[in-house]
Amino acid sequence: MQKVEEYVGVPIFNRAKNKLSLNDAGKEVVKYANFVTEAERTMKERAVYVYNSSSNLYVGSVAPGPMIKYGNLLFLTFPHKQIISKIEPQEDLINKLLNGNYDFIFTYSKVDNNLLVSQLAFQENLYVTVPRTCFLAGVTNGVHFSEIDGQSFLVSNNLGIWDNIVSKNLPKSKFFPQDMENLYDIVNASTIPNFSTNITLPLKAELDRISLPILDDEAKVTFYLVYRKQDKRNLNSLLKLIMNKSCKYD
Repeated sequence: MQKVEEYVGVPIFNRAKNKLSLNDAGKEVVKYANFVTEAERTMKERAVYVYNSSSNLYVGSVAPGPMIKYGNLLFLTFPHKQIISKIEPQEDLINKLLNGNYDFIFTYSKVDNNLLVSQLAFQENLYVTVPRTCFLAGVTNGVHFSEIDGQSFLVSNNLGIWDNIVSKNLPKSKFFPQDMENLYDIVNASTIPNFSTNITLPLKAELDRISLPILDDEAKVTFYLVYRKQDKRNLNSLLKLIMNKSCKYD
């Protein structure tokens, strides 16, 4: 503490018998020390990002769907970079994009910020997949959340925004999270329903199950690709491909 006072140049503690407390100058030091600590953390994060930016592409998303849909496209568009992706809440993604921790992100709504651009990407629709022996197997048009609430479901870990949607709309249901790499085998050997989407249905084509669209509006998520205006030139090739509705990856 004495070294801190020597560094600042003035006393920053009130000293009394068996008691030590900050004076007004000390409180000011603490306030600015928090700023310095945060600046140091940001400095380290930015240094790591700049060092890695030449070889890595950082992509954030609110759900797995965008990376499943556009993963191959990203590898082909940026063949010399390693794609590093992470699922996080939308607010965190936006803040980290503005701070330069992500090259671009996928959100579930347009972002209102003058420094950012939101481009419509695609819509993902939720399905429930059930064994052919399930009571829902004879349904043809689809189901509503209310019709399946109370059932148990096998789900993948960390589905982002979809976790919030299913838990909100299926309050009576129980969910059994599984690692993504094991989920396919577990579902294939089980009679418990699970979820899919129009993006992941082709990946589950070999499963002996029936996939029923969930008809509620809450079962549809529109994704946006969000990037910094200053980065548009660097992402131009990717943006054109995503905008092209006839692109073979769409």
